[in-house]
Amino acid sequence: MTCAVEFFAGMGLMRAGLECVGINTVFANDIDETKAKLYADNWGREELHVGDIRALHGDDIPNANLVTASFPCTDMSLAGHYKGLNGSESSLVLDFLRILSEMDSRAPRTLMIENVMGFLTANDGRDWETVVSGIQKLGYHAAHIVVDASAFVPQSRARVFLFGHKGTFELPAPPKVRKDLRLESIAEEGGDWWPHDRLRAFLETLSPIQSKRVSRYQGRFWPGYYGAFRRTRGGRAVWEVRADEIAGTLRTTRGGSAKQAIVRAGRGDIAVRWMSLIEYARLQGAEQLRYDSVTPSQAMFALGDAVCVPVIEWLAKHCLMPLLLH
Repeated sequence: MTCAVEFFAGMGLMRAGLECVGINTVFANDIDETKAKLYADNWGREELHVGDIRALHGDDIPNANLVTASFPCTDMSLAGHYKGLNGSESSLVLDFLRILSEMDSRAPRTLMIENVMGFLTANDGRDWETVVSGIQKLGYHAAHIVVDASAFVPQSRARVFLFGHKGTFELPAPPKVRKDLRLESIAEEGGDWWPHDRLRAFLETLSPIQSKRVSRYQGRFWPGYYGAFRRTRGGRAVWEVRADEIAGTLRTTRGGSAKQAIVRAGRGDIAVRWMSLIEYARLQGAEQLRYDSVTPSQAMFALGDAVCVPVIEWLAKHCLMPLLLH
């Protein structure tokens, strides 16, 4: 049986992708109680250890073929002021390396670390080098690949995946971004579209460039669906609408764009509403999971902080399984 250990497991979307190819999770760790609740609802509590990774040691971890770590991205992004490994959250990846060191010869032969694109450039690339050299010192060869979720779902979500393997290896080319995916394909029918006053307030925040874009969308013969997100500019909230028909990167409420909205425009009409929980789930390839034990906001926070399931499934098929079976 091919087994995996997951650190920073979140609500379990890494597990969802790995199980698609028959990789079974034997241990999962996360500190967040809400995410752990979602994890337990969908996968059970048997393999789940809720607590601080800093309290774990090599002896606590069972034997496995694979170990994954989707360590906190906050300090690798604008939301964390790009503090990188100097930040209190993203620096937890060093505890992941510590645990592997403590496992010594029991450490899995293959590992996969996931994070935002800022992981490559934080602190002028020094943080990336620190982690890469750290896994190399543990006896792993290292290579990375960047995969955008828009190869599978209508969401722009580029992530870097760093692989380590105790043996030489090469990674395949990443899947190509699909131009045929549209936000309309995941949109719920109906929905709580904003009333006239709120719609007018939305339109009034648009910059001249954004307003021109939206007017062009309204003039199209076939209605289209577009992602919109709120940013702070000069101390005031402004809305930006994407220049394509997919969603921006789903994020937690701590992120720069936070909760997203959907704009439907065409044939002279326009409507706007918040994106729903089921739409968030569809954009992460996780529509089939349960979310009823937490609030919709909590579930959307967890989804925004998770991996995209079809991305993990592709990586498992094309990158991990060839290594695990080698």
